Amino acid sequence: YNEYKSYLSMNKMDSEALALFKAFDRNSDGRLNFEDLRQGFKDSGMPVSNELLKDLLERFDTDNDGALDFAEMLTVLAVLNEQNEVDTGIHKMFQAMDKNGNKRISKSELKRAMALYLDKSLSDREIEEVMADVDYDRDGYISFNEFYRCIHLFKK
Repeated sequence: YNEYKSYLSMNKMDSEALALFKAFDRNSDGRLNFEDLRQGFKDSGMPVSNELLKDLLERFDTDNDGALDFAEMLTVLAVLNEQNEVDTGIHKMFQAMDKNGNKRISKSELKRAMALYLDKSLSDREIEEVMADVDYDRDGYISFNEFYRCIHLFKK
């Protein structure tokens, strides 16, 4: 039953992806060039930077024809979906650390989170060192953007 459910889910994803591909493919040539992708994502309410679009084309245009066919676009969608799930997880982690909900992590919240998640208490000096590395705007707090940037530095 689970295999059947997974098959149905995949078919639904494929049909949604095909509908999206057709919507992006403005001239119906079966290929999505840079402009098709830029306009398609924009029209779908998901504006994507030109840099990211260029990167996607470079990484996933496996036949090097300057455009994505449907199979290549499926790969792009899978990667973007995976990235979205990662971003959601990062946001949840940030919210868990931001105990008072003010959308920034204080030194005390950072210290508490490190003790809880790493099972290790950091000294005040160690917390200051972390803050010096992560608090890019030097306001004494870690914003979500700073947190996100830090997490992505560790991924590389």
